[in-house]
Formats: sequence, structure tokens, C-alpha cells
Amino acid sequence: MINQPALTLAALAWRESDHLQACFDSLASLKANTMARTLIVLDDNADDATRTMAVKLADNVATRRFISFSHQRNAALSLADTEWVFFIDPDERCTPPLALEIEKAITSATHSAYRVPRRNILFGREVKHTGWWPDYQVRLMRREDCHYDESIRVHERPLVNGSTGTLSEPLIHYNYTTWSQFATKQKAYAHLEAEALWSAGRRPRPRSLVGQPLRELKRRLVDYRGYKDGALGVALSFAMALYSLEVQRQLLLIQARRRA
Repeated sequence: MINQPALTLAALAWRESDHLQACFDSLASLKANTMARTLIVLDDNADDATRTMAVKLADNVATRRFISFSHQRNAALSLADTEWVFFIDPDERCTPPLALEIEKAITSATHSAYRVPRRNILFGREVKHTGWWPDYQVRLMRREDCHYDESIRVHERPLVNGSTGTLSEPLIHYNYTTWSQFATKQKAYAHLEAEALWSAGRRPRPRSLVGQPLRELKRRLVDYRGYKDGALGVALSFAMALYSLEVQRQLLLIQARRRA
């Protein structure tokens, strides 16, 4: 057992009251065995139920104006006062085998960060292909060696000063439960991605409205073998092609606003 807390368990939350309790329950053994501190960084638009739940569950709750996921994660890193930080999203669960693996990783400290695979449950079913497995996410990191590029507003990954290892035990990710929820979130992500692309100098091209979605469809359905997930894999492949189309459409809208 570690004599002094070496780990902060950090979550970002917006309207997550349905998930937060189960998420933090899944961290109980890891928290007990490492004496970890717990931190929740709230979006300033979080609802009252999420705020109440956060205060109940975490040692430290901070409210930040949402600019991007990268900004929020950097805020969590700055608020933590331990050597290591493990990020977990409210709709994810830490299994006991993963908790043991994290304990060993922070004790050995072989790497500056560790990526973790995720098992994605979409619409009540695990998706094993289509780009949703192994879905590695860098979640365990030595705080002083990592930060997030704040120009990347969605699908953020930390910049690591040092080597990155890979844990074998997965997080369980209870992803989308309805197609309406999927569409709403993907539209929001598309807007953030389009803004990031514009800031990086990418400009829309009419042919991309066709080419990009077709490439994404091939990538999901063929390269990532989405067909092996059956009808759901095919549907998800087409849905992600539409997401790609929405990114291009948002780029066009940004360009039109800038020229107006």
C-alpha cells in the first residue's frame, strides 16, 4: 500500500447524475488501496442534480466554464496535487482487474503515461469492430509529464514527455443508449472539430462533401471490419460517414460567417 496519496481519480461532468454514482462506486477499491483523492471538474452549465451528486462523491469539486475538453482536462491536472492522475468519464466503469493494474503501474512508474483499452457498449450491445475496439485512451498519467493541446477541442489526447505504456485490462464504456442521443452528441462534436480544423488552417472544399464521408464509410465498414458487427456495425459506419459530412458542412458555415 502507498503511504501517501500518489493518485487523483478525476472525472469531467456536465449532466451526468445518472452515471456518476456507478462510476465512482467502480473506483472504490482503487481509491481505498491507493488512498487516492477524487476530483470532479464540472461544466458551468451542469444541472443541479449533477452538482449535488458531485459534492457527495468527490473530495474536490471545481466548476469551470467549458471551452473544450482539452481545457477541462488541463484544469483537472492543475487542480490535482498528486504525482499521478487517472481520468475516467462518468459513463465508464473501472473493473477490479484494471484497478489492480493501475496500482501496479503507479508503483513501478515504468512510463510517464499509460493507455487503457475500452469495451464500448452501444445501444446495449458491445461493439467489437467498426473502430470501437480496442479504442485505446491515454488515461493514467504522471501529472508533471503530461498536458493537453488546447487547440484540439474534441477527441483530445495528452502530449506526454516520456514513454507511454499500455495496460491490458479495459474500461467498460456505457456509450450511447439511443440514436437520438448519438446524433445530438455527434453534431456537437462535429461543430467543435470543424472549429479546430478552421483554426488549424483547413478550408472547406466542395469535393470533400462527398469524398470525406465516402472515405469514412470505407474506413469503418471495411478497414475496421464494421461488417463483423452485423447490422449495428453497418448502421454505425453510415452514421460516422454522416458525421464526417457534418464536419465539412460546419466548415462551410464557418467560412460563410467569416466572409459575411
